[in-house]
Amino acid sequence: MLKWTVLFGKKMPTRPPAPDSLPKYLVEGVPKQDDVDLRALQQWIDELLEYRQEVAPEDIDVGDGESLETVEESSEGAVVIKKVSCGKETCKCQRGQLHGPYKYIVRRRGDGLDWEYRGPVTDTLE
Repeated sequence: MLKWTVLFGKKMPTRPPAPDSLPKYLVEGVPKQDDVDLRALQQWIDELLEYRQEVAPEDIDVGDGESLETVEESSEGAVVIKKVSCGKETCKCQRGQLHGPYKYIVRRRGDGLDWEYRGPVTDTLE
């Protein structure tokens, strides 16, 4: 929502502040762009966000000693439920009784996937 300021008796729009987390070169460079480039930038950002959040089940790789239970789409990214091995030689998971299930949110980060651990799957998490 646009904010307004009164200057010399005239009501004038106030330029919105940039997020504190943005690097200086963006804070200084983006406002210098014309409207056509700003709209193209906005479209590209929307597409980039969609790309990061849409992780297909075939993009999810599980390692040795892991079992993929489910992959579902969400607005946060892919919701992945999997069981895992702890790696201890004497643990039951070495005989196939994996730990879990555990919940993860998976998003694209650069050329790879970022796995955010959300904890064990319980009735309150699902």
